[in-house]
Amino acid sequence: MDLLAIPFMRHVLFAGVLVALGLAPLSVYVVLRRIVFVGAAVAEISSAGVALAVLLQYEPFAVALVLTVLTFLVLSRVADSPRLPLEALIGMLYAGGSAAAVLLIVKAPRGEADIVNVLFGNILTVPVPLLWTMLVAFALVIAIQYFAYKEFLIVAYDPDMARALGIPVDLWNTIFYVTAGVAVAIAIRGVGALLTFTMLVAPGAAALSVAGSLSVAFIVATSLGLTCSLLGIFASYWFDLPTGPTIVAFLALGFAASYVRGRLRE
Repeated sequence: MDLLAIPFMRHVLFAGVLVALGLAPLSVYVVLRRIVFVGAAVAEISSAGVALAVLLQYEPFAVALVLTVLTFLVLSRVADSPRLPLEALIGMLYAGGSAAAVLLIVKAPRGEADIVNVLFGNILTVPVPLLWTMLVAFALVIAIQYFAYKEFLIVAYDPDMARALGIPVDLWNTIFYVTAGVAVAIAIRGVGALLTFTMLVAPGAAALSVAGSLSVAFIVATSLGLTCSLLGIFASYWFDLPTGPTIVAFLALGFAASYVRGRLRE
């Protein structure tokens, strides 16, 4: 109750719940598609976009959002390519984005600490306008996932069967990756790259380890994401710990417990 009486902690709770609701169900598709490191690669591309915007004195968030969505669109075009493994492209995006971010930051006119704050966000300092942006964006992400549930699932799980059934795989891949790109760009700006990447992987991986069906996996993933976000925020307040890494630690523990339980049931 003491925590809820502090205005900025209410903002932290709101941000944590929004990120969990937006990314946790999306993480099931990420694990099914075997693109778990796409979040890390896109985070570096987003960082390079922010550094470029600062260097050219543009709005950092807008540039990062555009670059993130474009990166996901590129991934959607090569997702099923027989010539280039998706892992290779993700690795090169990660390396290239990291190098570009460092080189652009060196030349940027603003202070390094200021740029780092813009790059990686901080769940403790999410401004109110960004909270409203997150609310609208994640509401759209959740709605798209709900209405495109069957298409997203069959395209992620068995694209060949989807083509045989007449489902436009390329179109649904594009919709999925654009949706993921918007969610990731906004989440990184609000709560940072580490928490965004972990929330995009851990809930889905944990859920698929223990759930008996894919429909149950989405419920488990969302519940785990919400629970770990709230536990991490409360624990960071009670024990004076950094909030983002504390949430990540709870997500890691949740995944470990689910994985062990899943192996014991085999």
